[in-house]
Amino acid sequence: MTAAGATSLFRNPVFARLWFVQAATQIGGNMALYAMTILVFESTRSNATVSVLFATYVLPQIVLSPFAGVIVDRLDLRWALVGPNVLRAILMVGLALSGSSVAVLLALNLGVSLTSVALTPAEGSMIPRVVPRSQLATAMGIFNLTLQGSFALGFAFIGPLLVTISGPSAVLAVVAALYIAATIACFGLPSEPPVERPARGSGQRAVSGPVRELGHGFGAVRRNREISRPIIQQAAGASVAGVIGVLGPAMALAVGLQPDRLVVVVLPLGVGVVVGVLSLRRFTHIARRRTAEAGLLAFGGLTASLALVSPIHNDLAAAGISVVPVLAAIAVLAGAAYAVASVSAQTALLEAMPADVRGRVFGVLASIVSTASLVPALIAGPLADRISAPLVLVAVGLAVVLIAIWSASGFGPVRETHTSED
Repeated sequence: MTAAGATSLFRNPVFARLWFVQAATQIGGNMALYAMTILVFESTRSNATVSVLFATYVLPQIVLSPFAGVIVDRLDLRWALVGPNVLRAILMVGLALSGSSVAVLLALNLGVSLTSVALTPAEGSMIPRVVPRSQLATAMGIFNLTLQGSFALGFAFIGPLLVTISGPSAVLAVVAALYIAATIACFGLPSEPPVERPARGSGQRAVSGPVRELGHGFGAVRRNREISRPIIQQAAGASVAGVIGVLGPAMALAVGLQPDRLVVVVLPLGVGVVVGVLSLRRFTHIARRRTAEAGLLAFGGLTASLALVSPIHNDLAAAGISVVPVLAAIAVLAGAAYAVASVSAQTALLEAMPADVRGRVFGVLASIVSTASLVPALIAGPLADRISAPLVLVAVGLAVVLIAIWSASGFGPVRETHTSED
């Protein structure tokens, strides 16, 4: 991705508008997640309740994302983006006004998730329709950078900063404003009707058609290792990110920090993500699957070492060494490793993805990655309440190391021939 190529893309007003929608909603979503994590943990002091918070957002993504991909392939993409954004903006206003009521937060967060399910396949499918094929790689690079950078800006910088200054409810109000702005921008996107499909002869076929198409999406993933491998790699990275999100406040307490000072870890983590994305150009001579595996291996190991700071922080303090710089240094490296793994895997996936099942594969991807982020997070919260957050984080980090080794040694690069069906 070159500066000249990115500049020429942003001169395209349609692409610039679509990028703004992604940036506003991704940054806002990460800000909201940080604010609600602090609200819930400070109200309950329970890791298990934070796990429930994550579940209310992620569970609909798991169950509905594959079907959303099928539906998006059949809709005008502009309205597939407008409708969910309108509803999500309204719900976020409700979240901003709900205060610290945990039950209301969980219910409204579930609503936000339900309205967000269609957005990932809709945005992913819109990109190839608003930029020429010659600029597609650059466009995807911009969207990847925005996706990774939104964590640094939303969860690691703006969210913690505004929580410290004004409190979590103020952050949710800012997110509501971002969602409203994104909704307005969606109305300016071009109409993109679905590809014409043969008319169905009966109601039964109208129902069986989408189900069959969903099967095609899963089939494209199952039969092609060049698609399934990067999805597994992204899922492994997402599992660690989910656990860190749930256990972050408890980890802060474990090293003598208050939960609202989690910024000393997540800000360096976010900086590392941006550094990792920007450094990927140095690895263009290495196969993307190998770059993803190396990044995943490093991310798992660094996550485990991040947890190991907890049992030695008293010794460090006795020696006059602050634990914060040690945590920050490990977090920067972990963030960079995560970005290298995630972006390399996603790029490999986009290059291998058949064009005619793009929406469906995006839906399957969202479902699998959401499952990978939710299930460990659901287990990690209650388990950390019983043993300790650092021990759980060590176990998760080592598990990801094993997945990276398996991908590198036992999940070969063979690509099977796949012929998609319409």
